[in-house]
Amino acid sequence: MLKVLRVSHSACLPAHRARDRALAAEGIELTLALPERWSELATDSGGSDPEDDAVELRRMAVRRSGDVNRHRYVDEAALDTLMCDVRPDLLDIHEEPFSVAARQWIAAARRHDVPVVLYTAQNIDKRFPPPFAQYERSALASVIGVYPCSRQAASVVRGKGFGGRIEVLPLGYDPGVFSVGDQSLDDDEILFGLVGRMVPEKGVVDAVRVLSAVHAVRPARLVLIGSGPELERCRRTAAELGLGERVEVVPWTDPAGLADWYRRMHVVLVPSTTTSRWVEQFGRVIVEGQASGAVTAGYASGSIPEVAGDAGVLVPEGKVDALADAVLSLVTVEDHYRRRQARGLEAARRMSWRAVAERQISFYEKAFADHMAREHTLPRYSRPGRGTRASARLEFGPTAAVFGQERPFALPVLRSSPVVGGALGRVFDVVNA
Repeated sequence: MLKVLRVSHSACLPAHRARDRALAAEGIELTLALPERWSELATDSGGSDPEDDAVELRRMAVRRSGDVNRHRYVDEAALDTLMCDVRPDLLDIHEEPFSVAARQWIAAARRHDVPVVLYTAQNIDKRFPPPFAQYERSALASVIGVYPCSRQAASVVRGKGFGGRIEVLPLGYDPGVFSVGDQSLDDDEILFGLVGRMVPEKGVVDAVRVLSAVHAVRPARLVLIGSGPELERCRRTAAELGLGERVEVVPWTDPAGLADWYRRMHVVLVPSTTTSRWVEQFGRVIVEGQASGAVTAGYASGSIPEVAGDAGVLVPEGKVDALADAVLSLVTVEDHYRRRQARGLEAARRMSWRAVAERQISFYEKAFADHMAREHTLPRYSRPGRGTRASARLEFGPTAAVFGQERPFALPVLRSSPVVGGALGRVFDVVNA
């Protein structure tokens, strides 16, 4: 079995090491490199967490802690030291290809002749400013394989010229934590849930309006699990609609507490909407909710249709009245609800962390074999053109669009600038070619 060194800033949160624990349980000899501190998260500077005895943790100092794509490992010599200590067969970088950290680790792997695979969730074909466009191009020319979390993200990376191995691997869930509840439409009330950041793009106010439509027909309640600036507007809207006592706000909780809520929810709402810089990249709550017996309902935005599949009840983005009607039909027709619930449970079985780990190990083995053979059906990287992106769409489907723009600028201010169509736009086209 392969010896793998994985790098991930998100692993600073123990709950986000479930993938690593599953890989170790399936036989991978795994070392996990992560920042010693990440933003407000308190993490010890040494030792290992009790639940991660199977995974060796190596915490390392970073600058710009909390900055996903611009954080930098302070001591680059320490990367070489870790490479020498671990002597991995494969380096797995769980960072975006345009990130500073990915650039550092790819350089270290090159010095030690270690093949690299890379994660990506970026499902918008963005045009980056220098130096990030060059970082991305260099990464795609250097790695042996990429494992995006969605087909949209796969289309982005293929369309940008990566010709090597791509395996779409979803984000998973721990069936030891998330298990099916006993939701029934015969319950005294219907419980809706919205989980995550309470910000405008997550459609928090739209969730209240869906609650209003359903509660007019039968008793219903909405629980908001998380925090954010949109909560105040949500409370005002609920009060105006006479639903103040029907909306409950719960602070963010640990996985066990979250799982307990999921098992009581009849419907998990995902009314996410596109902004000038963001579109839903995956929607982990969809998988966790479906594994717990809840039905997903929301907007067909970003990767939500791919993740929810035919188990979800989805309407065009922003059509809140259509969403309310669809949800009302869902929770008043028993057969309709049970069919969606059964499809969700079946889909979830294919997305447990163990199932994902088995596919990831197969991806590792094939990528490593590619490295050893140094022969590829496709070139690893070629400068993308119109035909490259067209081929990517045929292979994986379209990328996510932002307000109709298939290749928006990464900096929103440039999208409305009158000079973007002129010299500045041509500069961006050159560096992102």
